[in-house]
Amino acid sequence: MSQSTGAPSLFDDGQIGTGGNNNSQSQVKLQAINLIDLLHDGFYLIFLIRNQYVPADPQRFREKILDLLNRFEQQAKKLQFSADDIHDAKYAFCALIDETIVTQQDPSYFNLQNSWLISPLQLSLFGSQLAGYQFFEILEQLRSRGKDRLAALEVFHYCLLLGFQGKYRIESIESLNHLVARVGDEIDYLKGKKVAFSPFSAIPDQIRNIIHRELPFFWILIFFSVHDKFHRTLILSGFCLLKIAKISLNSSFFPKPIKR
Repeated sequence: MSQSTGAPSLFDDGQIGTGGNNNSQSQVKLQAINLIDLLHDGFYLIFLIRNQYVPADPQRFREKILDLLNRFEQQAKKLQFSADDIHDAKYAFCALIDETIVTQQDPSYFNLQNSWLISPLQLSLFGSQLAGYQFFEILEQLRSRGKDRLAALEVFHYCLLLGFQGKYRIESIESLNHLVARVGDEIDYLKGKKVAFSPFSAIPDQIRNIIHRELPFFWILIFFSVHDKFHRTLILSGFCLLKIAKISLNSSFFPKPIKR
């Protein structure tokens, strides 16, 4: 995949994100309009894990994620997001990456999963291992607060679009689909957009734009062939994350994907 000169790299100088280029970091901050933008690199990690990029060193991988979250918090504070929104956004992301890691079926993830199950991020950072339920409890609180908590609500909705299921993994996926769509409608309403309720009304602008303008057709075919067994919410996640995949990958941190 082609890469333009000066494009942000996931692992420039061993760092997740924009590396040591201060100008690039400043540009990211200026362009960021919501907390989803600031968690951009974290969502790219989700894409990598789901596509057979297994970290060679689980401990180093954890440290990279913690560094990413620290930078996210610092940038969000500078952009004057509320402490509550920052806290809840971090929680949602930790719930997503914890679930993503422990639900991988390939045996090559055993070492990573074994390390993660001992100390998932939700436990080490928030003192709880009940994200499968607490995620949705916090989500309901955010929905009840409306525009005051829109920044965090968007992150929770995004994590759902990227495949977080939590308690619905053993309950009703149909109910989860309905919830995702409803939250998407509510976000559109809070942003002053005209809402027409449908299962696809939850697609955020970023994903919608990629579907219509930027995603090459052959990537759509590849993604459907790989993820056909997953639900529609996971399919929607791929459209977003395949755009993020334009970011370069340092093979010394993530080895080449496993051939099946």
